[in-house]
Amino acid sequence: MQRPQLRLLSLARSGDAQARCEVARRYLCGSHGFPRHLPSALDHLGHPALAGSAEAAQIVAELLPLEHIVRSGWLPALQRMAEAGLAPARAKHGIWRRLRHGDIAATDDADTLADALQALARDGLLDASAVAHLAASQALASGELHAAALALSTALTLDDAADGELAELAVRLVEAAQSGGHLPSALPPRRLAPLLEARAGQGDHVAAYALGRALCGLPVGRLSPAALTEGNNLRKGAALLLRAADAGCHEAWLHLYRLHAEHGSSVANPQMARFFLEKAAAQGSAEAQRRLGALLLREASCLAATEQALGWLHRAAAQGDGHARQLLHSLVLPLQGEAAAAEQAIAVVAERDPWLATRLRLAREFGLTKQEALSVDPAAGERPWGLVVGRNPFIAHIRRAAPRAVPALTAAALSHLQAAAQLFRCDAAHAARHEGDLRRRAATQRRLFAQLGLDEALFFARASSMLLDTLRLGSKWAFRARRPLQLALA
Repeated sequence: MQRPQLRLLSLARSGDAQARCEVARRYLCGSHGFPRHLPSALDHLGHPALAGSAEAAQIVAELLPLEHIVRSGWLPALQRMAEAGLAPARAKHGIWRRLRHGDIAATDDADTLADALQALARDGLLDASAVAHLAASQALASGELHAAALALSTALTLDDAADGELAELAVRLVEAAQSGGHLPSALPPRRLAPLLEARAGQGDHVAAYALGRALCGLPVGRLSPAALTEGNNLRKGAALLLRAADAGCHEAWLHLYRLHAEHGSSVANPQMARFFLEKAAAQGSAEAQRRLGALLLREASCLAATEQALGWLHRAAAQGDGHARQLLHSLVLPLQGEAAAAEQAIAVVAERDPWLATRLRLAREFGLTKQEALSVDPAAGERPWGLVVGRNPFIAHIRRAAPRAVPALTAAALSHLQAAAQLFRCDAAHAARHEGDLRRRAATQRRLFAQLGLDEALFFARASSMLLDTLRLGSKWAFRARRPLQLALA
């Protein structure tokens, strides 16, 4: 750089506005001893000394490519120059307005805009692809879905080989359109689906989940599948859903379960369906937990299987699943009398025999028979979901002596169970000496009830050995509770 150029630079750096404009012009044109260097030009044009400068605005409108005008915040200056009649400014501002507000120019389509952008690109006024990208990104940021779809489609017309940025913008567009249930026609499925597929291949679980649902004929939010794809493909859709689920989109597990559980489906597979249901349940889906619990309970042939089923149903009910609550209710025997009257009676009994009072409260909360209430070990039977009444060694009758799992229907029931378990665990020796065997407990209970005038029906459920057996065996329970079970699995 020679002495005159250095003198001009020194003058610009000292704050001379006209010198700054001239330096910026030379950097933009690469003339008069200055190399073409856009960052240096922008640095000079952006100086506070040029704020509101008409000369700076004219330089920007004439020489700065449109994409840099947008990125650098010079759009207001461009608009002023366009309104003043400057031809390059009018061309740049006009095409940007058509791209950003496609709803204003309703006759524009992607092909028309692409031709206009390419014509201006040949004149050196802009980079066509960069401008289309910018318009799509800004439209999405401001929630203008029609303009975003038009800009995306224009970018694809300019270059059929979509880049990663375009694919990402397409995913954002689909996400934004899901709640409204409408995807602008400017971006048809034939153009949108490849973008989603490309993004899914790069590990985007949102794209995989949306495209997977659409290919399986499932709605994407409020969008119909036809808005994203031109046809169904269950196998490809299931593969994409599996990719999405594995990447952390837990809702996809339940979709996979439904697809593979459908007997007439081309991807039907009962074993895989159960696996997907278990994955969905483990990730916290209340529906999956309820379905899995219902299936396990229906198939249960032993106490361990019943416990596992009740664990899932309890978790679903805790999330507010009404069908799960109904299934849990079907396993608890009903009791007579008001809860308030029972609570008053328990308080009186507790003054004389705290261990018996504890058993009465458990009997009331869990619907236990008299034999179950007097023989249960709360410390050994406590579970996160309820109570297991163990095998009764004092009863010879096999059916009546068998263990039974009883769910807690309320948080209060679980709280009382925890307190009971703590009492029997901390003072087990004293409890054993005080209570004695089952016969002694029964005698104590009868004596106290007679003294206090209490009715056993207020605390103990009545059930035949056949009914108790029904509550222990899944197939028999399923027949007894067939209506709530059908609803839970519907």
